[in-house]
Amino acid sequence: MIRSRTSIAKPGIIEEIGYLRGFGVLAVIAIHTTGYFTEVKQFNSLVLVNLWADIFSQFAVPLFILISGVVLAKNYRESFSLKEFYRKRVRSIIPQYLLFSILYTAFNNWDIMKKSSLDTNVALLLKNIWLADASYHLWFFSIIIQFYILYPLIIRIYSLFEQRNRAEQLLVLMLVIQTLFMAGLHTSYLSGTKINFMGFLFYFCSGIYTWDHFDSFKRKFTLPKSFLFIMSIALTLGTSFFIIIGLSTGYRYDSIPAYFFIGPELIYPVFRVITFLFLFNVSMSFLGKRRSILAKVIKRIGDYSFGIYLIHIFFNQSAIKILKNYQIDFDSWAFYPIVFAVTIILSYLSIRLLSFLPFSYYLVGSQSRNRP
Repeated sequence: MIRSRTSIAKPGIIEEIGYLRGFGVLAVIAIHTTGYFTEVKQFNSLVLVNLWADIFSQFAVPLFILISGVVLAKNYRESFSLKEFYRKRVRSIIPQYLLFSILYTAFNNWDIMKKSSLDTNVALLLKNIWLADASYHLWFFSIIIQFYILYPLIIRIYSLFEQRNRAEQLLVLMLVIQTLFMAGLHTSYLSGTKINFMGFLFYFCSGIYTWDHFDSFKRKFTLPKSFLFIMSIALTLGTSFFIIIGLSTGYRYDSIPAYFFIGPELIYPVFRVITFLFLFNVSMSFLGKRRSILAKVIKRIGDYSFGIYLIHIFFNQSAIKILKNYQIDFDSWAFYPIVFAVTIILSYLSIRLLSFLPFSYYLVGSQSRNRP
């Protein structure tokens, strides 16, 4: 029997996760907005501010991976049907992934596809589906699919360590493997490797560990938000140091030597965990302020975070094209807040409306409870 330090199966939902998902998808949109600082030709204060915002926001995917570990450990811990497990996992992401792979393939290649044969277009679509390459944000699906496939093995290994009171040692091992892998991606040895889940093993197993100790963790969590926030900002500045050296010595971001990024990879896991703790602290404070406007907004965004993640690139890219027509480009301070605001507002509203459609769960991962 798998032994855990808290109850193995608990009904209901973890309210904090809704807020964390809201923070996560806001960070995703921030990354896909601030990331255009790489197009600014001259290193200046605009580049610096957006670089810092981008580095801080990179907690997004690790946070979603950690949440996946929490949710899977909550629902699938001891004996469970592999057939039922995989059926539900397929249902939860594959229809949505296939639909948006088709849509983004057309969105990003329409001019070429109009002039190409059916066989060529089908080949392009299949390649994009297989490589998660229809749009640059769909790479997340390659990670989560790999974790879903491997979860029964991962939870078995985790449980063996947990039975011997060595779960913490497994986390340390996963941290070492993940860090070595991520640092290795910036070398000739692992460059181009597609085993994406390896770069998130520590976060996923931390999610399982978090669920096992969730009750005691909440009771004993005393670190103040101010301390955690200051630490996150300090680590943002610290990890940006290597990149700033590259940019200030004449490199464009894409041409900075790969070894400049090895230092930040050694810091990122600690940085991310501190940011997770900060956001969890904020989420707990929201539980006592459910009626506040900010708490409601973050919760609503979190409720539709999966659909927002899927659809937001349409609005992001469209907003950028429209702004360029008005000479508001990457070099403008106004560009970044406008693109961010337009993207999140239109993404939320579109998913909210789509959730009223029949079978909307299979389209955007959301089904409105108020649907007629």
